[in-house]
Amino acid sequence: MKRVSFLFLFLFVACGAQETTELTTGEEIYTARCAACHQADFSGRAGPSLKKADVLAMPDSYWLQTILNGKGSMPAVRITEEQAQLVVDYVKDSN
Repeated sequence: MKRVSFLFLFLFVACGAQETTELTTGEEIYTARCAACHQADFSGRAGPSLKKADVLAMPDSYWLQTILNGKGSMPAVRITEEQAQLVVDYVKDSN
């Protein structure tokens, strides 16, 4: 039993020791938090396309509320408002 406890403790410490990378650009945040559902090219998958003119025309306040609070089947994303704004700017500037 001691051996199993030691192994668990070792794995726990080893996993916790990994360096965390802070996401600082809209592209980095989008890639890490949004691209799985909306694709790297914004074409959509589980989430809708972010290339459509009517979506891109939505005010930033709509985007921020949707990202931070969720809407429909999209869950809230746990990022700061500043990070969400970086994502909005990145998506709009890249389309």
